[in-house]
Amino acid sequence: MSPRVEPSLVKWVERAVLCLAVLYLCAHSLPHAWRTLNTDFPNYYLAARLGREGVDTSRMYEWTWIQRQKDYASVDIRVIGLLPITPFSTLIFWPLTFFGALAAKHIWILFNLALLAPIGWIVRSLTGLAPRRVALAIFISFPLYRNLLYGQFYIFLLFLILASCISYLRGWKSLSGALIAIAAVCKVFPLLLFIVFIRRREWKALASGIVTACLAVGCSIAVFGVTLHRVWLLQILPWVMHGEGLGTYTANASFSGILHCLFLVEPQWNPHPWYSWPLGYAILLPLLSTLVFAPAVLLIRREAENPRQILLEWSSVVTAALAVSSIPASYNFVLMIFPVCILAGILLEQHAYVWLTALVISYLGIGFPVRVPEHPQGFAVFFYGPRLPLTLGILVAIYILQWRGLRAVNKSSDRSWYAWVAVMAALVLMDIRSTVLLERGERNEYAHRVAIDGQGFANTSPQESANDIRFIRFGLSGYELTRSSPHDNNELHRDRQYDDLSFTDDGKDLLVERVAATSPGTPSHSSQITDALDHSRVVVENAQDPMLSRDGQDLAFLRSDHGRARLVLRRAFRASSSEIALTSAILNVYEASFLSEKEYAVAATEGEGPPRIFLTDSAHQKPAVSIVDSRYPALSPDGRWMAYSHLDHGFWNLWLRDGNSGRSSRIADVPCNQIQPSWEEDSKTLLYGTDCGRSIWFTAIARRKVIP
Repeated sequence: MSPRVEPSLVKWVERAVLCLAVLYLCAHSLPHAWRTLNTDFPNYYLAARLGREGVDTSRMYEWTWIQRQKDYASVDIRVIGLLPITPFSTLIFWPLTFFGALAAKHIWILFNLALLAPIGWIVRSLTGLAPRRVALAIFISFPLYRNLLYGQFYIFLLFLILASCISYLRGWKSLSGALIAIAAVCKVFPLLLFIVFIRRREWKALASGIVTACLAVGCSIAVFGVTLHRVWLLQILPWVMHGEGLGTYTANASFSGILHCLFLVEPQWNPHPWYSWPLGYAILLPLLSTLVFAPAVLLIRREAENPRQILLEWSSVVTAALAVSSIPASYNFVLMIFPVCILAGILLEQHAYVWLTALVISYLGIGFPVRVPEHPQGFAVFFYGPRLPLTLGILVAIYILQWRGLRAVNKSSDRSWYAWVAVMAALVLMDIRSTVLLERGERNEYAHRVAIDGQGFANTSPQESANDIRFIRFGLSGYELTRSSPHDNNELHRDRQYDDLSFTDDGKDLLVERVAATSPGTPSHSSQITDALDHSRVVVENAQDPMLSRDGQDLAFLRSDHGRARLVLRRAFRASSSEIALTSAILNVYEASFLSEKEYAVAATEGEGPPRIFLTDSAHQKPAVSIVDSRYPALSPDGRWMAYSHLDHGFWNLWLRDGNSGRSSRIADVPCNQIQPSWEEDSKTLLYGTDCGRSIWFTAIARRKVIP
């Protein structure tokens, strides 16, 4: 083939593939994205809308609470949750909340499509690639289509990173640092790009980034409050860092997910790992992550001023961050457009067409959708995760080119290299130690698990019912009241147009909080407390979390206004009597335990303070006992004991208070959450939810005898 024919043929093939990709986008992906609300756009939209409407959002990361708000707002999606989204990232969607959810998604899609033009221009400016090749790299990216379908954030994030990079190369260091800071407060991992500034001693960029990040967090706190940010920082971020934020036992292209499946037992999600070896998991996870990311840090050299070398440094940090991420969803990898185009430009310049072909195949493989079973077990996990090895292959190629570039520089040695190695080694050792303790503590809790078939992702509010356990099961179909004996569940007359979010059962009456799951185009809904066996019988309107008194005559419940709740009592509830508020408007009640009008406890906040439990005495003659950093009170049927969850080092653990002596003692000390306790009739045994060994707040049901 003559030299002239080959370039012409290549151009024809590239144009044909580009046309097919654009046609697929316009004829398939865009129509599907345009007409549906699905994960994850409603998460961002609803959070921003709640902030704009002045709702108290301090509990926004709780699954049931945010589901209730979604149902009230009639957002057309079955289930919703904000983990592990940062509060600030939702503020980007603030202007869209003046429109309905689907109309807002339409605007977001158009905005993302408009961003492709500046993204393409920046990539072409950085790489020198022909416009058709830049467009081809963009439109053959399957993660691009996922971003549009889900209404995700990563096209905008790609724009911020590219804009920061080109600003850095053009000497606008303050702007570069500010753009990375905005990206970091949205998705955290771009914070790793600050390492480039530190290694290159670009203090102006670093200072600008810190100031911008502080201003962004300040804006977020002004909208959502201090409490929500405290929850995200102290309770959610640590779980995400050690790989138990979401999708713990899945082949999700992460070291964390694969090692969980191979080495860690979980009674429901991973009962048969390849080999039960928690120590191996504790060693391998930080070690592998550090070995992958360390070259991205160590190969950054201040004296390497070649723009190509700088681009490789940025590319390696972005690619390494994706490789070590604990939650690498498919749409995240739209960011690979940046490093792949940098590599492609270098390989074309060097006429390395074989390696270019391998790069294209890897790039397509990273984005290609692979159907993954819900919980793959053993070595089967490797057959569903091609994204991780392909990403690592591209990362190795970047490292090799970086190393060659540094050999050409050949200037004075970098003594800070040893300090960075020492710091990373120390962090690995600390991480291994903490992970060993964490895994050991979590697995000690397994002895108290209750074996129940058909549990959902989260199983909440367990309560004893005769010889059975009733609880709320959360799955992809929503929230439903169920019981541990599957053959008895037909008595509940499920209606999947509704969510069952809480209930109370005293052996005579079974009342459930129901709210319409989705009714687009209709006014907002509120919760109703109804008879679980006859939902046409509405007991209380605009009420949640029902609680029957010890004698079964009175009904207490929470009534919420703009996210702030009060404890309300209806005496002789069967007669539809008048209501009285048991708590003042100063308190925002999270949960309550109710025995009678004179014996109850509430977990509540005052202003921006932490949640605390307020416990009344039966005669109301003494000030209410206040227990700080505590939630989920549960008064025993005999009135003597109160079980509750206390926050310590970021975990909610069970404690017990003796009403006679007033002394409190710890029931358990585990590095995970034990929440929503309830007493069995003997006043000695607790049922509760535990997320030990699972994802945060994806609780299983446990039983523990706490009184001899």
